[in-house]
Amino acid sequence: MHIHRRTADVAGHTRRFIVIEPENLGPQPDLLLFFHGSHQSANVIRRFTNGTVDALADATNTLIVYPDGIDHHFNDTRANLPVRARELGVDDVAFSTFLIETMQREYATARTFAAGYSNGGQMVLRLLYDAPFTLTGACVFASTLGEGSNHAPTHPDGYRPTPLLFIHGTEDPIAPYYGGLAGIDGQQTRGCVLSAPATAEHFALANGCRPPRETQPIPGITSTYYDGDYPVELWTMEGLGHVIPSSKETPASIGPNTDSFNAVDKVRDFFGLGDVEA
Repeated sequence: MHIHRRTADVAGHTRRFIVIEPENLGPQPDLLLFFHGSHQSANVIRRFTNGTVDALADATNTLIVYPDGIDHHFNDTRANLPVRARELGVDDVAFSTFLIETMQREYATARTFAAGYSNGGQMVLRLLYDAPFTLTGACVFASTLGEGSNHAPTHPDGYRPTPLLFIHGTEDPIAPYYGGLAGIDGQQTRGCVLSAPATAEHFALANGCRPPRETQPIPGITSTYYDGDYPVELWTMEGLGHVIPSSKETPASIGPNTDSFNAVDKVRDFFGLGDVEA
């Protein structure tokens, strides 16, 4: 793979992002935007996922783009967001659409996917409302919809059916799986959020999906799958925390992790990112 560290002036701010280009770039690659979490960066999320997202580039002819948030945060879809990006009124929707359009122009990308972790997951949720029709599919790690007035995209009626994957641990101490008050600590709360099952059900109804079926694809994982033209799936990780399992050791403060599977393998499968033929 080839790593390109780039900058661009977008909506009044100099923005930074990393592009991971496949070693043997094929025609019309897919595009995956991957948004980091709070207090992270493009570099940090690459390490946090133990290189598993980077590896998709060569394995699936996918262009990976990691945006950098302003002051390590994105201006996401929640009303309660006490971070610098919100204070400055940063337009991360404009930044995201700029990245999509730039990659389409430079690489003739085909499908466009987005995935995000924590604050980055909330940014993906914002794109679903404020930039509809731009994403072929989306994955949200360790984030759920804001409850009531805490769900505050610019265009609350803007959502259009999109295939969605949610991956969430039941022992998440920051973005509670069962809903309630989210936040890093008592001084950095992000308001109340819905539970992961309620969030998945909300989008399944919006997507016109059929009733769910539950399976256990691997030990400790319950898949709740809503079939339809625009499927929704929730992977419930029993006993795990605010994590993206990838065999990477993570701080105890974000809850239990596991090395029994790589979550990015599920993302690859859900999006249908294909193997590059030898």
